[in-house]
Parts: sequence; structure tokens; C-alpha cells
Amino acid sequence: MVSLLCRRPPLVGAAVLVLGAALLVTAEFARAQTPPSPGSARGLTQTLVTLDAQYRGAGPAKRAQLVSRLLSVAATRQQVLLSLVESDPGEALRVALPANLRAGMASSVQRYLEKEVDLDGVLEVLHEDWPTGGRYRYFLKTAGDSFSLHFAADPPALHSGSHIRVKGVRVGQTLALDSGTTSVQTLAVALPNTSGAKSTVILLVNFQDNPIQPYTLDYARSVVFTTTSNFFLENSSQQTWLTGTVYGWYTIPLNSTVCDGFQIRDYAKAAATAAGVDLSPYSTFVYAFPMNSGCGYSGMAQIGGPNVWINGNLELKVVGHELGHVLGLYHSHALECGATTLGTTCSVWEYGDVLDIMGNTSAGHFNAFQKGQLGWLGGDIATVGVSGVYTLDLYEAPLGFQPKALKILKSTDSTTGQKTWYYVEFRQAIGFDSFLSTNSNVLNGVVIHTGSDGDINSSSLLDMTPASSVWQAYDWNDPALVVGQSFADPSAGVTITLRSAGNAGAAVSVALASPTCTHTNPTVTISPSQSQWVPAGTAVTYTVSVTNQDSANCTASTFNLQATAPAGWTSTFSPSALTLNPGASGSTSLQVTSSTSAANAFYTITASATNGAAQSYTSTVSATYVVVSSMSVSVATDKPSYTRNQTVTITAVVTSAGSVVAGASVSFNVTKPGGTVVTGSATTGTNGAAVVTVRIRPKDPTGAYGVRADATSASATTNFMVQ
Repeated sequence: MVSLLCRRPPLVGAAVLVLGAALLVTAEFARAQTPPSPGSARGLTQTLVTLDAQYRGAGPAKRAQLVSRLLSVAATRQQVLLSLVESDPGEALRVALPANLRAGMASSVQRYLEKEVDLDGVLEVLHEDWPTGGRYRYFLKTAGDSFSLHFAADPPALHSGSHIRVKGVRVGQTLALDSGTTSVQTLAVALPNTSGAKSTVILLVNFQDNPIQPYTLDYARSVVFTTTSNFFLENSSQQTWLTGTVYGWYTIPLNSTVCDGFQIRDYAKAAATAAGVDLSPYSTFVYAFPMNSGCGYSGMAQIGGPNVWINGNLELKVVGHELGHVLGLYHSHALECGATTLGTTCSVWEYGDVLDIMGNTSAGHFNAFQKGQLGWLGGDIATVGVSGVYTLDLYEAPLGFQPKALKILKSTDSTTGQKTWYYVEFRQAIGFDSFLSTNSNVLNGVVIHTGSDGDINSSSLLDMTPASSVWQAYDWNDPALVVGQSFADPSAGVTITLRSAGNAGAAVSVALASPTCTHTNPTVTISPSQSQWVPAGTAVTYTVSVTNQDSANCTASTFNLQATAPAGWTSTFSPSALTLNPGASGSTSLQVTSSTSAANAFYTITASATNGAAQSYTSTVSATYVVVSSMSVSVATDKPSYTRNQTVTITAVVTSAGSVVAGASVSFNVTKPGGTVVTGSATTGTNGAAVVTVRIRPKDPTGAYGVRADATSASATTNFMVQ
């Protein structure tokens, strides 16, 4: 039998135990020069990693003292991360522990740690419309679970029911994802049915603490199946309408301060079923309830879904908007460009379209881009391919002989081939557009939107009279192009002029010319957005990609690349410049090496690309470089071979960032020929060495013996022979 005899370290080694473990990880885990708050995600990550290093480097007695604190910090950090995933998923991704560091942590804290996942399932997209704004909510339904999705940037514009695969970081039942472009793969797109009768049931529910009935079933029936149904009939040129009925009122076992749409849905359906209602014939479900103070929204709907929630007032403005979401529509935006119609500083207003119920009006028609998404325009939209004068019919009138909208090419993405268009409409105070009766600008002009093929969330109204308002006022009362005025886009080679407007329609002149060169800021991305957690002095390579966004009529441009990093670091591009045609993309490698003295922290590095042909056009992107102390271990025996009855001396040396670590616990495994394993442990002294001895017994087998030494997340192996 092999006996493993441990040499006891001197008392000075034991006294240095805590200090040695603390030297292992002294990370601030914050942005460079910014100490983290102890209760912040970064501060808690610092504490967790430090405590874990102390715990795994300690002996049994010290571990017993540390375990409670370690578990408490891990649990608290998990709750902070859960909140952070919702409020700032990008930061949650930055502070997420990398897999290699997480795997080496104590087994007792593993249940509290985040992890990378790759999941596929069905997407559910909800939108909450509040009186002063709104928010999107995303969920993934897998084969046996459900997760809420939170995107750091650019969530996908898809309908509910689409089949997707996502890659992100899981904390509980939430997933933090980088962006809809990089983190989501669309496997199958869901397309809602937008024509014919939409079989709809209205379930009226109230709450156990406030079982009021603020309106009658007849009132609800009138709002939905008369007013809103007629709104869809008029918008769709008699192609789509609502049928169904109203049931309720049902009192559900929730208080009016509890906002849980899914519970409201389930309780409403259960109450209706218990009352004998057959819900199987219906494809759309509207849950209407008195004002729930716990919910910030006026209405909520699944985009392309079957479900709508109405909180408080049941009226066309809310019901028509939410049912527009059910049909698959996103919002109708406005493009705010300040004192110019188009510019480089334009911003998108989420609800900015003042003429459309999917924007900021009570009952306006869906614009031409939106109706095109629904398949409601058909031959009533004319695609302009040559210069000429085109006659537009009244947008709200029944089908006629003239188009209701013009569609003019604005640009084509050279990579994807996706086209962006101008849409021109002549709106009048007819039917549900009667609210325009006092707007002389719109009645005497044409309105222009933009929208992109393949992007269902790209509808934007343009302001044809930007000089009529001060930038800060954001005046959208006069967005139309009136008679005698022109709108020109030189980069597209498009000029639109309104010749005349009257009861019979509008005459619009479209002049198409060769586009001129228009420079704009390039698009710059960097990958990875955060490095692995590496020791100071490590060279980390990033890929920086640049896309030339100049108009198609420009010549190729050379983009010069620059990087910034903390003082004392090195950063090198290879190559340092990219020559790209308009619309083309290219990539370069950026190698960043931190100084060997860099403290443990999250550091920000930036990369910029400047158009050499027009140097005022530049874009910058940032990434994170994470420094964390690492431990390494080496192991050796005093001789390469032995005979029976001899003693083997095994020495392991533990270092961190090039310095020896005292007080670190090292586990040893000796594997005999045949597979028998004998274990033991020792603690490093002030020289960083932990030593054990092995006595070879007379009956032990001859052959190769394997040795493994483990210290925290580091390990080393060697072997010796017994003759």
C-alpha cells in the first residue's frame, strides 16, 4: 500500500494563508480607474471572485468560516444580475463570468452563477403602449421552458410565432443577448393572416379587490365590432373586418394592483370556459379590464400574436392600435432631422407619425408602407421607374383607376440587396381621416414616408417643412409637401414636386437622375465586444469591421483606423487602413496588449475609422478588455525514477502574475499503474512551494506513476518510474 505523507508547513506559512489567497485575486473589476460600488454587479463580482479564491485556497477550518459569506455574495449577485439583465443587458454581458473561470469555482456556488446557452424555440413579441411611451418585451418558448429575452442593441423585428435560435447568457429565466443581428438566427418566419373576417372574442374581467363594471357589454360590442371593424374595412378597401362577440364581466382572483398579463389571460379564459363559453372558434382574444394601477400601459398586444390586453378605456385609439399589432404591424415612426428634411443627425421618433393610428393619432389610416405590409394596397400602389407626372387618387377613397400611393427607390443595400423606398400619399379628411379637416398643410399637399423591404419596423414619416419650426419644438403639424414645392434627395437622384392638389387627386412630378456622391459616417463593429478574462500583459485580438456607407455614386474610400487604450498599453491594427467601395465591408485585426502592471479591472478600448476622402466622417466603437490575476502551478519530483522502499519527494510551486503565492492549498493525486489513486494536500510556504512525500512499499507495482497537482483553477502533471 502506498502511503502519502504530508510535510507540515511552518507556522509562518499558515499565518500568510489569508494574505496569500487575497493576493490571488485583487481585482477591482470596474472600468479603468473607477472603483465599483460594493453592491454593484461589478463590485459583487469582485467580492465573489476574491472570496472564491480564498475559499479554495484555504484549509478545512478556514473554509467553514468562508462558506456562508461566499454563498450570500453569490446569491445577492444573482439577484442584482437578474435586475441588470432587464435594465442594462449590455452591462450584464460585460460582468458575466467567463466559462473557464466559472467552471473552476466552488461547487457550492455553481447554482447561483450565470451560464452561456444556445437555445431554439418560438419567439413571442409583446408591446406595451403607455400614455407617454412604451416598451417591447420578448420571450422564447422552448420545448419545456420559457425565457424572457433582453437585447443590448437592435432587437429583431419579427412576428410572434417565428422559430428562432438564440445565443446568450442565462440568469435564472432571463437571457441577456448582444443584439438581434449577432445573437439571433431566424429559422422560420411567422406571417399573420391579414385578410377576411377576424374572429375575435372580447373577455371583460375585473378584480377581486375592485369588481366594478365601467361599461356595458353593448358598449364594448359597439367599440370593437362596429367602430373598430369599420376602421379596418375602410383601411383595407373592404378586405378585412372583425366578427365575434363579448363575454363577461368575470371577477378574477387578482388584485387591481397586480400587473401580470399572462395571469389575466389565463384567468379570463378559465372563467369564460367555466361559464360555458366555447373559445375554440376564435383566433383573436381581447382581455379588457378596469384600470389596473399596477400596469403602466393603456394597451398591450402580441405582434402578429392572438392576444390583446386593454387597461382602462376601451376606445378606437387603443383597440385599433393594438389590433394593428396583432395583424403584424410595428409602429409608424417619424424621422426628425432638425432644420433639414434629411441629414446626418436624424433621430427616429417611435410614435412620431401624426397621421397614422400606429403612430400618434386617434384614428388615422395606416400609411402606405404599413398597408403594403398587410397586402391591402395591391395594384393601388405604383412603383416609379421613369421620370414623369403621376396622378394620385384620394388615399381614403374606394378603389379607383388611379394609384393611392407612389413608391420611389431611395437606396439599395449593396450587401443584402434590401431596398429602401419613398412612399407618397395624398391624404384628405374622409372617413376615419376626418380629423385632418383643420390641417390645411396636409389637405393641400402630399405626405412622404420611407420604408425598407424586409424590415417591418422601418416606417417613418418625413417633415417636408422642417424650417417652419425650431429644432427644440419638434413641430409635426405641417409635414406635407404643398403645391409648387419640391423635395430632392441628390444621393438617390430623386426630386419630387407637387404640381397640383384638389378634390380629384394630386399631380406629382418625379424626376429621376444620376445620383450624386454623398459621404456619410461608416459603420464600425468590433468582435468580441469583451475579451476573455486574461492576466495582465496578455495580447488580445479583436476583429474590427468597417462598412462604407457612402452613396452608390461615390468612388472607393480609404478608411484609416485608430485605437485608444490605457497609458502603457500597446494597440496595433493589421492592416491599419481599408479601401472599400460604397456599401462594401472589410475587416482588420486589432491586437491589444495590456501593461504587465495593469490592475484587475474592466478596461475600455476604442477603435475608430475615418473616411480619408472626407475626414469629417468617422465612427467609433468600443470593446472591453478584462484583466484578472491568474494562478499557475508547476510540479516535479526529486528524481525521475525510484526503487521499492524509497521515498519520493513531490514539490508544487504556485505563482500568480509572476509572483509566488504563499498560503495556497494544493491537492496532490498519485496514480499507480493499474489506476489506483492516492490523494493528499499541502499548503504553500513563503517560497510558494507545497511539498509532500510518497513512500514506495515493497509490494507496490513497478512502472510509471502519474502525479497531478491542483491549486485553485490551475493544475500541472508529471510522472516518475518505479523499477
